[in-house]
Formats: sequence, C-alpha cells, structure tokens
Amino acid sequence: MILLESVNQAILEQLLERMNFTPNEENPKPPVLEFKVSDFDGAIFHVTSDEKNPSMVNISLQSNAAKALLEKGGADLLKTKYGNNFVAPQGGYDVTLSYNIDAISAGDRVKAATEIAKLKTYLYGSVVLRVCEHAEKGQFGQLYDIPLRDTHERFWLRADSADRVTVIFSINFVDTDDVVFGKVFLQEFKKNVTGAPTVDFTVKNAPLELKDVKDKPIADNIGYVTFVLYDRHFKGDKKFTVAENIPNFRNYLHYHIKCMKSNLHTRMRNRVDLLLQVLNRAKQDLDSGEKKTAKGRTFVKAPTTPAGKLT
Repeated sequence: MILLESVNQAILEQLLERMNFTPNEENPKPPVLEFKVSDFDGAIFHVTSDEKNPSMVNISLQSNAAKALLEKGGADLLKTKYGNNFVAPQGGYDVTLSYNIDAISAGDRVKAATEIAKLKTYLYGSVVLRVCEHAEKGQFGQLYDIPLRDTHERFWLRADSADRVTVIFSINFVDTDDVVFGKVFLQEFKKNVTGAPTVDFTVKNAPLELKDVKDKPIADNIGYVTFVLYDRHFKGDKKFTVAENIPNFRNYLHYHIKCMKSNLHTRMRNRVDLLLQVLNRAKQDLDSGEKKTAKGRTFVKAPTTPAGKLT
C-alpha cells in the first residue's frame, strides 16, 4: 500500500515548465496557460494566464468541501501560507491564488511551485489542524461536519479530550462489490500496530459518535471508517503530518480498491490464457497419413481400398 502524494503533480509540472521557459527565435513569448485538472474526489483546478500579461498566473479550485472548510479555518490558513497571493476567487470557483511567475527567482521556483500545487492539501487539512489545536488547548466537544463529494460522503471531526481526536468518514461504495473489497482492505487497518491510530469500520450502522447527527447517510452501501488519534500523533509539529494525510483517506481507499480489482482482473486473464495454452497442447493432430520412422524417415500411408473393390 502506498500513500497518495499531497502535491498535484499535473499543476507542479506545468508551473515548473512555465517558470523555466526561455525565449528563443521560435518562441519569443511565453506560452499562455489554460488548462483544467480534475482530482480523484471531484475537485477541479483551473490554471490560467492572461495573454496580454502572461507573467500573471491564476490557480483556482472548485470543491464541494471548500465553503465549509474556508469557514472553519481554511481561509485563515491560506492567508498565512500564501499571503497577498490569496485573492478573491474567480467566478465559479471557491479559492484562487494569483502569482507573478516571472518575479520568482530561479532558486525559489521549485519551492513556490510545490506550495501552489499543495493548495488543496492545505485547504482540506485546515480543519484537522484546528481540531488538533482545540485538543491541545482543552477545547472539547465541538463536532465539525465537512461534505466531501456529495450528500453521502462526508467526514466529521471532534476533539474528545486533550489526548484524543476522533475522525469519521462516510464512504459511498457505488459498486456493491466495493463493500467487500473495502472490508478486506480495511482489515489491515484494524490490526494492532504499535503506535498506530485505532481504526474501526462498519457498514450501514453509523458509529455512536454520530448519534446526535440527524441527517447522516444510511444505506446498504454506505460504510463508516473511524480513526481515533492520540496525542502522540498530533502533539506539536506532528499535527501537520496528520493534517496532510487524514483528508486524503477517502481517495486513498478508493484508489487501492481500484488497484485490487485491477489486480484480480489481471490474474483472471492470465489464468484464462494459461488454461487456453493447456487446452491447445492437449489437441491431437488429425491423421494425415504421414508417419516417421525411428531414424527420422518420412513415409505416407497408402489410402485404404474400399471393401469389395479390386485395384
């Protein structure tokens, strides 16, 4: 199992290519950026630059979770991370960053492009940081409800005590087979590993922590994954690692379920090919009348004479 990257590679590569552009006779002007990138959970990035002023590049993000996250600490975190580059969002988007690409020095280009490509990670991790800070400050009990992809997929966070934070994901398994794959996959998380968070997984039945939530999704294909984080996971600077990894869990789970299904399909195809080879080797050649002796000589068997006829 692998962890998904917190950096959007498509945006990172395009920005670095634009930053490292060198004018020449064939291309005296820098290219105009205009592309969209869809993330695994439906979030959409839109990167644009003005043809009249190609050095100014805007990076916009649209997401179902953005509005709730901005209200619950996301806006403050993005202002801290991006400063004046965090501007009013463009029409149809929730978050926009604006950068003068050509003003970034050569030594800072990789760092700047990486920070821009982590926009979604910072936004989604902002609520995790806030809840961890509440636990450290002794502020307990407030339940944060964040929509992820639709009304069925959300995640909840709460600081239960100074040394305990609970994070719950609702997972919508569109394919009924995915429920089985999810159970098998999440069994690995439920194993007792020293130092790891406690993990629980249920289908249809919401955990008791959500008993007061009236509109929680309930269906045969809705699963709930509960993480219990302890102070050894989020105390001090450790909470930044938690904030980077926890929001990616939904994508992480679905990504590995698809990998499991792909692996099974590949194994089934290989098994079918092997059985076909066995069947082909078992076929007997039709009797053509041609025989070989022990010395390798070949002779053709004369056709049989029909009964009652003389030759």
